[in-house]
Amino acid sequence: MARVALTQGLGVRSMYALHAASEPQRTAAVDARRSLTYAELDAELDAFASGLVQSLGAKRGPPITIMMDNRVEYLVAWSSLTRLAITCAHASRYSTAEELVPLLQRSGSTIIIVSDATRSVVDEALRIEPTLKLKIVHATNDREPPPGDAAGYHALVQRYRGHKAPAAPRDAGSNSVVYTSGTTGTPKGAVRDLKSVGVKELFEILDRLPFHCGDRHLVVAPLYHSAAQVFVLINAALANTIVLEDKFDAETTLRRMSKDGINNVFLVPTMIHRLLELPEEVFARNPTANLHAIVSGAALFSTALRQAAIKRFGAAKIFDFYGATELGWVTLIDGHEMKERATSVGRAIPGQEIAIFGPDGQQMPPGEVGTVYTRSAQMMRGYLSDEEATDKTRLSQSEDWATVVDLGYLDADGYLFVTGRARDMVISGGVNIYPVEVENALTLHPAISEVAVVGLPHAEWGEILTAVVVAKEGFDPQEATQWARSRMAPYKVPRRWELIDVLPRNPTGKVLKRELREQLS
Repeated sequence: MARVALTQGLGVRSMYALHAASEPQRTAAVDARRSLTYAELDAELDAFASGLVQSLGAKRGPPITIMMDNRVEYLVAWSSLTRLAITCAHASRYSTAEELVPLLQRSGSTIIIVSDATRSVVDEALRIEPTLKLKIVHATNDREPPPGDAAGYHALVQRYRGHKAPAAPRDAGSNSVVYTSGTTGTPKGAVRDLKSVGVKELFEILDRLPFHCGDRHLVVAPLYHSAAQVFVLINAALANTIVLEDKFDAETTLRRMSKDGINNVFLVPTMIHRLLELPEEVFARNPTANLHAIVSGAALFSTALRQAAIKRFGAAKIFDFYGATELGWVTLIDGHEMKERATSVGRAIPGQEIAIFGPDGQQMPPGEVGTVYTRSAQMMRGYLSDEEATDKTRLSQSEDWATVVDLGYLDADGYLFVTGRARDMVISGGVNIYPVEVENALTLHPAISEVAVVGLPHAEWGEILTAVVVAKEGFDPQEATQWARSRMAPYKVPRRWELIDVLPRNPTGKVLKRELREQLS
């Protein structure tokens, strides 16, 4: 370990080598097809990194893109690029060829790493845009040579097994490009330097989360998403076992949590909702005695859902956070704090600062709604090849503060309350209405399963407050209106109710409100 630390330093670039020296036989990563110990993972990481450089000419400069399902090879490929100090761009495995082409063009990627689940999309992208200069590395499920002229992932690993990855300069960055969800338009690539997350930052997070060395962490959120990556990095830093599931299924997830003795998991609120809908007998068959933490984020974790999760798993095991691809991990709140502040997303974690600014750029006092800004060493460096969009995230008089244009307020104790995105705010009859506040109230209605609140054009009111509801049996809009009037100010009560079978969401659980507005306008 001392030799690794002296030659490679302490950080994300060296953590797998450190664990290979200290815990070589501990299982590092496992998926449906294979399992690797830390010694095996570190050796495969070195071999693949060597193959990228020697066979494909990989070097620092434009990013290398990964577009894969959740699998061991994704983890190895990402870590190989980090060790080489080559920027890694994480493309959604659900991207279409038409969506992928502009991402590749803007990034300048000339190498893409794919799997059986994504190869056909990349082939189609090359047919659409034959001018793309792209080398393909393909990790096949059966480890056989891939079709066409693609390089085989497993062949590269076998050929260069025993080679050490070329050393990267100590001061080189470990850049990672994560694309925003694109809920308001074309996804933008947020560039983050993983070197900014060091030992001190790790300890500060662990002071507030019950994660331990030797835990088992379950990954069901897509690895191309920043939240899933954060929790993989934290658990990998602790030499934990990373259990990778390709897709979320509620019963499969609960069964794996029980059977594999999972200690911590990140779930978006939609996943928690589906988990809690499972019949009681399914929970009885799958006890989760080893579970320490369910951490949620990336979308609204409603008051009703929080209460149900706490009732099922206990307040000590439920957590929520506020963060963004551009901002990093900003706040954390646990189940006990949720009981005191039902709609808060928590206090800033150490190293993060939060401030609320008004439209005139002046900082707002506690309790006043404005735009949420944060600053820390973990913020993105900027959007890839998009200086104009980067500038729009900064406070005009200071580049230290950045925002994703969420609205919210801080209370006197520093707890953050997010009231919604500025673009989602509804202005009806000249009154500003914050949808998150209304959604939190409506989820407590016994006949409402899920709800999204949007503003739709209206000749008299400008916008009319509309509740789009996934209803349970017995839902009645008139009764719901009376119920809401007894709990909210009159202007917050929806004037229009729409029923829908399923709310449209992106793969990370965010409701696509723009799509709802287009459908209902």
